[in-house]
Amino acid sequence: MATEAGVRFRMGTTIRRLVQQGDRVVGVETDGGTVTGDAYLVAMGSFSPRLVRPLGIRLPVYPVKGYSITVPIVDETRAPVSTLLDESYKVAITRLGDRIRVGGMAEISGFNNDLPEARRATLEYSLGSLFPGAGDTARASYWSGLRPMTPDSTPVIGATRLSNLFLNTGHGTLGWTMACGSAAAIADLMSGRRAAIETDDLSIARY
Repeated sequence: MATEAGVRFRMGTTIRRLVQQGDRVVGVETDGGTVTGDAYLVAMGSFSPRLVRPLGIRLPVYPVKGYSITVPIVDETRAPVSTLLDESYKVAITRLGDRIRVGGMAEISGFNNDLPEARRATLEYSLGSLFPGAGDTARASYWSGLRPMTPDSTPVIGATRLSNLFLNTGHGTLGWTMACGSAAAIADLMSGRRAAIETDDLSIARY
């Protein structure tokens, strides 16, 4: 749908830096050449600070690592039908069609995507203790993600001191939850319209 609306995706492209002239960004230097536009939006989660730091913008977003497994269901009668939280282990368990998603934990370890078996064991134990026999954990996919956290747990959405550079990052554990609302708000701000919600307290100026 995005492509049909005119979006052009550049998969497998490495961003090297934002090119600044005066109080504006004039291009994005990539390994495939420089991309130019009228306005620029940084929405790179935990990696956003690295991109804007050379421009003199201090963005307090830090990666907080979480772990997830996705488990194929083998017994529908034992599987969850909704989302629940295991408060003992700070783990969320969610039904995704014919799979179960188990994710949680919060680890301050920088830009580290190692996958310790002990973390996987915790996720598997949480699922097995609450929904025994529901999924085949031996066939589970296992990965980690870096949640972009801010000091006040509120995203950074809005303009920067550069006239055509905007931010939409720092959503922490609620990236998917806030995605559509954040996109609508930043689209309004970049287009010069009044957003449907109050956005002054979301800008980087609060820091």
